[in-house]
Amino acid sequence: MNSYNENLHSSIITSLNEQELELKKIGAKLDASKFSLYYAEGAKINAAEKLETANKEYVFQQQVKNQAVENSNISTNLLASADQGKSYVTQTVTNTSVAAANVQVAANAILRLASDVGSIFSIVNAADFGSEIYDQSNEAYQLMNQTAYVAEKTSQHSMEASTLIAEVSATTIADKAKVTNTSVQDLLKVVNTEFDKTATTVATDNTALATASKIEKKAEGVLEDVNVEYYATHSAYQLNNKELNLDLAVKVDSNTEYTVSFDYYKSPFPKPGTEKSGYPVKNYYIMLVKDNKKSTFSINNAEGILSTGKKDQYIEIASTPKLLGQHKVEKSISMSELRDSNGDEMELGKAYTVFVLTVFTNDYKKLINTFDDYLSAPSATFTLANTLSSPKPDAIVVTREKGHLQKLSFHLEENKNYNEVAYRCMFLPDNKDLITGLLTEKGLRSIENEVEEKEHIADKFDPVIAEQEAVLNSLRVAYTALKEEEEENQKAQNTVTDPKEKQKLVAEGKRIEKEIKKTSNDISTATDKLEKAKNDRKAAIDSMEPVKQIKPGFFFDLKIAELITAANYTVAKKTEKIVNDKLIIDGEMHIEPETTDNFGNRLIDGNLYIPVVVSVFSGNEENKDQFTNALSNFEKTKSFTYQIKEAITTKA
Repeated sequence: MNSYNENLHSSIITSLNEQELELKKIGAKLDASKFSLYYAEGAKINAAEKLETANKEYVFQQQVKNQAVENSNISTNLLASADQGKSYVTQTVTNTSVAAANVQVAANAILRLASDVGSIFSIVNAADFGSEIYDQSNEAYQLMNQTAYVAEKTSQHSMEASTLIAEVSATTIADKAKVTNTSVQDLLKVVNTEFDKTATTVATDNTALATASKIEKKAEGVLEDVNVEYYATHSAYQLNNKELNLDLAVKVDSNTEYTVSFDYYKSPFPKPGTEKSGYPVKNYYIMLVKDNKKSTFSINNAEGILSTGKKDQYIEIASTPKLLGQHKVEKSISMSELRDSNGDEMELGKAYTVFVLTVFTNDYKKLINTFDDYLSAPSATFTLANTLSSPKPDAIVVTREKGHLQKLSFHLEENKNYNEVAYRCMFLPDNKDLITGLLTEKGLRSIENEVEEKEHIADKFDPVIAEQEAVLNSLRVAYTALKEEEEENQKAQNTVTDPKEKQKLVAEGKRIEKEIKKTSNDISTATDKLEKAKNDRKAAIDSMEPVKQIKPGFFFDLKIAELITAANYTVAKKTEKIVNDKLIIDGEMHIEPETTDNFGNRLIDGNLYIPVVVSVFSGNEENKDQFTNALSNFEKTKSFTYQIKEAITTKA
């Protein structure tokens, strides 16, 4: 290879390698930004949940305080009534006792008087029976007996009243009312203290939420900036790879197959008629190289592989006239079909690159006066790995058995050779009121999609709008010039005296008037076209669908799920069975009161959660790279309401 080609090839390889390294560097930075945003969103959700709980507690404490105040008012009034009753009862006891004593004195006097009246009546009865004095004495005697009887009854009632009033426990009631009032007042103090504490907690949680929101938005901005930088670098790599490296790319199809694609070589010095009658490339050769060997792999190594004749170290793509109507080669390759440049079989979990050696025809080499072939720069790194299975959304359910807590269960079909797999169960909060407005993984992708869509809209409508604006401006300038010309013509008609000249001016005026009318119509048409183009562009922009909030509403993907700590997930108990030569996995876990969500917060009674299952290889660390973990589709998985209370069992 001549020095020019060597330098050019070296520059291309260096440029692509530097861009690939920069892409990996920014990719790592992008992942770090994703994790930072995830934890920032977790902190915000945690703060929002605490505030929600504090607000509920505040409402409850407010109700308790109102009840305590009412009870305090009642106990205060009760104590006042009891003290007043005690005072009145004490006074009544005294008064009743005095009254009873006085009644007894009166009764005794009446009884003595009744005795005297009885003695007198006996004397009258003996001495004057049947006389008038006898009748009067008898009447007095009867009345006196009645009076004595009433006096005796009154004495009895007064004694009973004194006894009954003495039995009234007003003092005990007053003492108990005092104790009750003291207890209620102490309770009110405690309730006030708890209410103030809860109010302080609400204020503190509000501040914490505001702080967490600020940090979260900053993390969003950092991620969006890094994301723009990543995709700008990615686009630059793709553009350079397309223009300088045949657009060489590798797409992984499965754990055993991949597709290599590249553009056909386009000669910079085509011979007249060559593009129609022939093609400068004789054959293409695809070669597989370990990623750690790509920096030393050269055209000499590639030609050395061809010279050995070991066809399992390269794949030949023949160049024939049939290919002239095509622009790209696409070749599907099995991992057993092609060995790497060292002759080793391709291994799962190891990084590889692909080179394409372009071998020119001898005629073309003579034409350009160089006999060097062309070796591409390495493709982007790729890896083949076994992909684990994850449960489908409808295969994940949360149920409750009688007398037990809730249980998560799932089933899936797994490769029967993959027997070292753990299924991590975790729960994502699904609270739209708390997580609204957070950046999600699809939301991040939509930013670029929106930019690209707007660019397409601009590419489609902006040239039309610019063209119509130019036409409209030109017509307006022409219209202004015609109006000025019409004004000059009118002045000339008013001043000219020669009939022939005036006739010419009149004819010219009619022509100008006709041109003005036509230009005016053209302006109107151009204005309509411009407005239509602007309206079409606006309609296209308005028709862009806004990003919908997708469950769970915060940033979450497989890479984040893999790094969640063991304290925040539970490995499911699994049972295996072979059905029709397929391995069926049934897994389950009980949701305990201490179970946490993915952020490490205990599940909140009555809140919605999304059950998620992450399939993770659990075998030897050295075999870990041979497997790609899997995450269940949480966006389409049905949420469930967490309930800490056990199911109520009713007897038949």
